[in-house]
Amino acid sequence: MCTQIYQSADFKIYKAGDGYIVHNTHKNFKEGHTHVKKYDTCMVMIKLVKRKLIPKSKSKHFIESLLRISDDGRYNNIIKECIQ
Repeated sequence: MCTQIYQSADFKIYKAGDGYIVHNTHKNFKEGHTHVKKYDTCMVMIKLVKRKLIPKSKSKHFIESLLRISDDGRYNNIIKECIQ
């Protein structure tokens, strides 16, 4: 059972078990959500995507999560370069 704990015009955060789910409301849930362990990480991810900023983290999971919740193709291409 998930409980919504945050909502903006573009994103929702749900508390799910011992973690959180970030969902971009402009994408269908299946393709536009990611699972995160900490609430603070959810907020950082949302900030990065909204402001189109390059993450300091090179973690493959973190980068893939950003790609899932972003709906900007140009930003996604820049982020994909971080994986390579």
